[in-house]
Amino acid sequence: MPGFAKSSLARIVCGVAFFCAAADRAARAEDAPPAAQQPAPDKSGYTFFNPTPDSELRAFSPDRPPKADSATTVDAGHFQYETDIVNYSQTNVGGVTTRLYQAFDPVWKFGLTNWADFELQYNGYQNLVATSNATGAVVARGSGFGDVFVKSKINLFGNDGGSAALAVIPYVKIPSDSVNTSNGAVEEGLIAPLQLTLPQDFGMTLMTEVDALKNANDNGRHVNFLNLVNLNHPVPGIKNLSAAIELFSSVGTDPNTPPVYTFDTALIYLLTPNVQLDWGADFGLNRAAPAVQVFMGLSQRF
Repeated sequence: MPGFAKSSLARIVCGVAFFCAAADRAARAEDAPPAAQQPAPDKSGYTFFNPTPDSELRAFSPDRPPKADSATTVDAGHFQYETDIVNYSQTNVGGVTTRLYQAFDPVWKFGLTNWADFELQYNGYQNLVATSNATGAVVARGSGFGDVFVKSKINLFGNDGGSAALAVIPYVKIPSDSVNTSNGAVEEGLIAPLQLTLPQDFGMTLMTEVDALKNANDNGRHVNFLNLVNLNHPVPGIKNLSAAIELFSSVGTDPNTPPVYTFDTALIYLLTPNVQLDWGADFGLNRAAPAVQVFMGLSQRF
């Protein structure tokens, strides 16, 4: 899709989402009884050393799945982890099929204040096998532990209510020493998720990300842009089960790094107020993207 068309489509989607959210806010303001308009409790005094009481915790909102991040932070003084139990992807590029298996890649999160948390993402154990499509011969094989990402999520508004929430997430990637599962470079970026509450129990996340990444031929750095639109809704008739679909793109300025486009799907089941299970499948929309990626994951808050 040409860049101009993608940009126009993104503006249209954003405009529609903001219009729907504004209309819904207006309708709720007119119809809700006075008791429903009580202000949210003041949680500004809670910190890592003065935890938020369990009775005032916000709704459990992990970053997974699929690729969209939540705009809300972990409550002050609380701990949360999110992990793939198993993750498998298959990519077919340049006459080579690459299969990547990954297991137990947790993100640990610590609530620092009512509006900020600290996050440590560990890419876990990975096993990669690449084979030639023409001969079936193995052309690359490797296993080991993946990179580490150090992040901080900072909520700008909407952490404890309202129909919109926005956060920024700066990160730094620390490479592992596994040759086949890491490019060996320190990389960094900034993520900005915007969550919107839409009519009829729909939720939408619009997310953009700007990264400074190593070039494919190791001759410098390039800027990479990630964008996605995520739509989610409760599954009718099944309590605590939701479904999500997502359109994702990754486009950079390195001519040797092709763009990636995927269509992502997921089911999310809230087992308890603090435990979430998820399952999903992502499908590549172009040759450079993984043809399929399937996963199952777990998130828990303490």
